[in-house]
Amino acid sequence: MKLLFIHEVNWRRKVVFEIHDIPELLSLRGHEVVFIDFPESEPRRGLRRFLDLKTEVHAHQSRAHRGSSVEVRTPGRVFPPPFDRLFASITQVPVIWKALRDEGFDAVVLYGVPTNGWQTVRIARHFGVPVLFRTVDISHLLRKSIFRPLIKLAEHSIYKRADWVSTNNVALRDYCIEHGSDPERISVDYAGLDFDRFHPGEKDPMLLARYGLSEDDKIVLFMGTFYRFAGLDWFIEEFADHLRTHSEVKLILVGGGEYDSELRVLVSRLGLGSSVVFTGFVEYNELADHLRLADVGITPFRPQLATDCALVTKVVQYVASGVPAVCTPLVGTQGLLAEGVGVRYRKQGNDFVEEVIHLLAFDSDRTRVVTSGRIHLGEQCRWDGSLESMESRIATVVDSPEAS
Repeated sequence: MKLLFIHEVNWRRKVVFEIHDIPELLSLRGHEVVFIDFPESEPRRGLRRFLDLKTEVHAHQSRAHRGSSVEVRTPGRVFPPPFDRLFASITQVPVIWKALRDEGFDAVVLYGVPTNGWQTVRIARHFGVPVLFRTVDISHLLRKSIFRPLIKLAEHSIYKRADWVSTNNVALRDYCIEHGSDPERISVDYAGLDFDRFHPGEKDPMLLARYGLSEDDKIVLFMGTFYRFAGLDWFIEEFADHLRTHSEVKLILVGGGEYDSELRVLVSRLGLGSSVVFTGFVEYNELADHLRLADVGITPFRPQLATDCALVTKVVQYVASGVPAVCTPLVGTQGLLAEGVGVRYRKQGNDFVEEVIHLLAFDSDRTRVVTSGRIHLGEQCRWDGSLESMESRIATVVDSPEAS
């Protein structure tokens, strides 16, 4: 098949996740894959900051799977951020229109919503190209924005108009149905995991040295984007006394994002500079080594609709890497990993912190929790099975007489 993937993030700069895995693995299975993205965080100089309508084409791209080949097309833009995204809802239309009109794509796999998603569904319908909407979150809840009501309208329009909706957890599936998706044309499709990359192992002494850590340190780790709902602020405040009284305990924060500067100020105000390490975003080829530094991985998200309807991929990666996780009770994640199966679920606050401290102290409990989790993930999330399911789902949409 010839497949067009569309998202509203920067494919070449975004932290690697399934938007890289699925297209790349499909290319390895012989499919021709093109990806249209959005140039967020892409530096522009001079007049190109204000007017840059040229589409950049990057052939034979591969970030997650050796030997894969994805053609990435990045449409031009008007004005610098944040206005570029607003105008992209217009400037990306000709690029998508021309691709679907001229290039004989069998299907579109859509991730984007406000920037280019609702437009894609309408253009694809005009040219008779079926659209599988792959949703992994509730777009309008990710960030505060004056455009939130419009993003919500775009989101619900896609739920109703896409030929198929593929979600990554049961809670998100139920939300989509509640807001317009056809119950007969929606599915839960868990993404796979690269078990060759994410596996248990020893702590890398070179990485420990890079961050001023020793092999005797007990390490608590968070990996991911520092969203405001990520809960890192409350966790740091609650965990501060333990860090002050136990010099061998360290907190590593791998990643960055909108709340980065506030968290650094908080750590400084609490006098935790020697106990908390900010690594910044790390390259994908180093990610698993960073995870294996940890004795416990944390996901202290504030429970709310946005987090309940997400499958927190970091939890899966922690467990696969041999690291037990402590997570606030999130419905979507609990649907894949039950209590004690790789994860201990605890409410925000003292119960959460006490469980982290308990797992740091008892090696046997850590081993028992993570072993059961890895067995379960091996049954549910291997890429060969997940990819076959996704490939079959796309083929069904292409062959369906109801499509478009």
